[in-house]
Amino acid sequence: MDRVQRLRAVVAAAQRHPVYAEKLKQVDVDALTPEGLARLPLTTRQDWLAYLQANPKPPQGAALMHLTPSPAMGWMPEYLSAEDVAYQAEALAAQMRRLGVAGKKVLVAFGYHVFAGGWLFHEALQRAGAMVLPHGPGEAERIAQLQQQYGFEVLVSNPSFAMKVAQAGGRFELLMAGGEPFTSVPGYRERLEQAIGGVAVDAYGTSELGVVAGEGLEKDGLWEIPEMAVLEVIDPETLEPTPEGEKGELVVTSLSRTLMPMIRFRTGDLAVVSRRGGRVCLPKGVIGRTDLMVKVKGVKLYPTELAPLLMAFGVDPRGGAQVVVETKEGGTDRLILRIKADSVPPQLGPALQQATGIRIDEIQADPALEGPPLVDKRY
Repeated sequence: MDRVQRLRAVVAAAQRHPVYAEKLKQVDVDALTPEGLARLPLTTRQDWLAYLQANPKPPQGAALMHLTPSPAMGWMPEYLSAEDVAYQAEALAAQMRRLGVAGKKVLVAFGYHVFAGGWLFHEALQRAGAMVLPHGPGEAERIAQLQQQYGFEVLVSNPSFAMKVAQAGGRFELLMAGGEPFTSVPGYRERLEQAIGGVAVDAYGTSELGVVAGEGLEKDGLWEIPEMAVLEVIDPETLEPTPEGEKGELVVTSLSRTLMPMIRFRTGDLAVVSRRGGRVCLPKGVIGRTDLMVKVKGVKLYPTELAPLLMAFGVDPRGGAQVVVETKEGGTDRLILRIKADSVPPQLGPALQQATGIRIDEIQADPALEGPPLVDKRY
């Protein structure tokens, strides 16, 4: 695959699409490189929602359709052309080959109906030389039985369901996980690997983008899949690239989408960036959302980035945590974390400080905690 030529083909297709026609009309596609993407305008989910609400019917040339739940539309459709489907399968097959699935028996436990999950892996695995069972989600006991009966070596699943399969007796050489926080949760991989008896690697993708980042067997972070996407991490306020090792918003240009192009698509997902050998790596995976941000003690804090650590300490962050910022006497910031729990887990404070670089002044446990995730009392 010629990555530069593919990028140019995708942007040329975008120039013919109503979402992009005006804002990309001055772009010289023949001179475009991945390094030059930062000069192009950003795209948001709201841009696409507005277009899809005005144009609800499938576009000409659509060969495959998926749906994603959307508060604004009920369902947000994603469309792929036949060429997109074929390109995605071959591009992801390259990633599967790097994971050594050729000749392996693979059971896919992501959904195949309505959502994109199973489709993102199935044909790519076949092209990479694997035998595939499109099982779909649920029935952990049956999956464990099938694994034992037929000798499946690879499981494709979200990590929490993989744990249920392991508890039912399923054992796999390799788990290809995705769909929910995994490697960003301290200790999660180690517990899961011990349970399944094999290696567990993470992947990141969305319905709009496909699978765009994944771990190798070295387990050294989520790497940009070069055949699938160009990744950037930007400061969500300044929109400039974040420095090495700092947090920012993940922005993706998908190389597998021409019918519904995704050019510099703002995912809203939070990640730490590392740039190595011309590729982008997310060494801590995806660690939260950028929807909420507060600057406290001179440092940007995204309340959702606390979620993986809270999960590691047994605190469910979904509705069970609240960040409160106050002003101390003298004008400095006071940071309080309230958690929905009977007591504060030992060492939670030091662990959060190490992860965020911010000292939390007080952690309060309240089993009846309610309220928004962020309360800023300084203004």
